[in-house]
Amino acid sequence: MTRPRAVMFGSGHSGMTLATGLLADGWRVDVFTRHSTPELLGGPAGLTQITLPSVRAAERSLGLDLWATTSPKAQTVRMAMTSEQQAWGFTAALSAPATAIDHRLKTAYWLQRFESLGGGVHVKTCTTADVISFASARMYDLVVVAPGVDSDLGQLFAPDQRRVSGATDRVAVQVHLDGFPRAPEDTDIQVISHPHGEVLVYPVLAHDALSPAQVRELSGAGDAHIDVAPFWATCVQVLARPGTALDPTPVLGGSSGEATTAGLPSRHGRHAQTAWDHVLSRLAVLAPDLAEQCAKASVVPHSELVRDIRPQVRHPVTVLGGAPVLGIGDATVTVEHASGQGAGASTLVATTLRDQIRQQRHVNGSLDRDFLTGAWEAYWARHGQYTSGFGEFVTGYWNGALPDALLKTFAETVATTEGANAWAAGLDDPALMARLLTP
Repeated sequence: MTRPRAVMFGSGHSGMTLATGLLADGWRVDVFTRHSTPELLGGPAGLTQITLPSVRAAERSLGLDLWATTSPKAQTVRMAMTSEQQAWGFTAALSAPATAIDHRLKTAYWLQRFESLGGGVHVKTCTTADVISFASARMYDLVVVAPGVDSDLGQLFAPDQRRVSGATDRVAVQVHLDGFPRAPEDTDIQVISHPHGEVLVYPVLAHDALSPAQVRELSGAGDAHIDVAPFWATCVQVLARPGTALDPTPVLGGSSGEATTAGLPSRHGRHAQTAWDHVLSRLAVLAPDLAEQCAKASVVPHSELVRDIRPQVRHPVTVLGGAPVLGIGDATVTVEHASGQGAGASTLVATTLRDQIRQQRHVNGSLDRDFLTGAWEAYWARHGQYTSGFGEFVTGYWNGALPDALLKTFAETVATTEGANAWAAGLDDPALMARLLTP
């Protein structure tokens, strides 16, 4: 029997998870990525994501939990709700440890492993014309678009007005800190929720970015395996609501520099450093103890990031050149990052689609538009809708959209150890969270 073939445009979390799963199922899989492994390891940072226990288990089943013994583990979570009118919180325990890996490190090593298993990796910035050409040629049984937020490929998919992702406009500011002084009472993960935005603090496996000279040298080394020495650091993310005091946009607005499609002058370098200085000064008021800890640590070079987030929801399947094309990840749905579900959504859409495709192939069914749409809908029914609902709760808590009775019940529930741990279980599985947040 001829081996089925798939092509993946993009090497992000969802794309690489699906590509690795299909490869394990006997497919021939080609991945097109904009950056080589050395370029990834020497490039600018992206948003770090927490990998919660059930997602880690899914990665482990695919052989992708490459840092199981070396990454810092996080199992306790402190959620603090704070404003001028109120200040309260609760502590919860996850059922198993979570991890966070610098996305550059994760993508680079996943690509290396994928290639070592026989997958095809092609370094090329693909355009919409390339996707149309591949789809029209009918060379592949499955064409998947899974690009990052900067890609234009998402425009191939029409906006879906029927669905909401639960995400809201945000300005994200992130750094990795070395030498962050943890207090004995600190939990592994801290989440501060405020009307102006959320602040997330958690351990991360970071790395020193390769220098431009190292990138050039290693890029000429052919298929040589590249190793870097990762180390433990602390990730601090500030997810500001636009127009609030946490929002660094005003201090960046007059800066010169290359504009991004997100509307900010730059996501990295001097602009990101300025954004971090701004939010750190605001943290001195919002969370003075945290601000003091941050001030005592040093920023890992090239880990700074400022990013404008504008949520989108698009239909998951389009037809190009008469062939269906599937979109996953940021190509179709923006997840509310403050909900901590980014990595979970990426992994679960990939594993659900893999299962659906495997079943369809088993009965010799066609991977046509109807099937791919139904397969994505299966993900939405099992996971996506609950992730969306969790994101809406995060936003609705402060904007008055939630019933007082629900807020009261939520506070009473998480005030108990059992209720707080039920919240932690819902963090890991949004379907469980939906039960907790239902009036």
